[in-house]
Amino acid sequence: MQTFTTKGATDLLYADDFRSNGCPDVWVLLNVSGTIELEALTEEIESALVELELDIEGDTVPDEVLTSLIEHLNSARVLDVPVT
Repeated sequence: MQTFTTKGATDLLYADDFRSNGCPDVWVLLNVSGTIELEALTEEIESALVELELDIEGDTVPDEVLTSLIEHLNSARVLDVPVT
């Protein structure tokens, strides 16, 4: 599985407080085929969905939707490790 994480999500995921209490501000999305995972802040996902005019209804999303989200976040330069 390939995992993409935004800089903001990384900061929260590795904070001491998150490790003991969890973090409702981070979304973990998985594509339907189970090959890609995206960890991002709620505000990053919601902003991308508005700009891309997409809607999601759960944590598992169609492959093309997750790919579009990752491409958008990459072009916005918010991914922890940019996609080349």
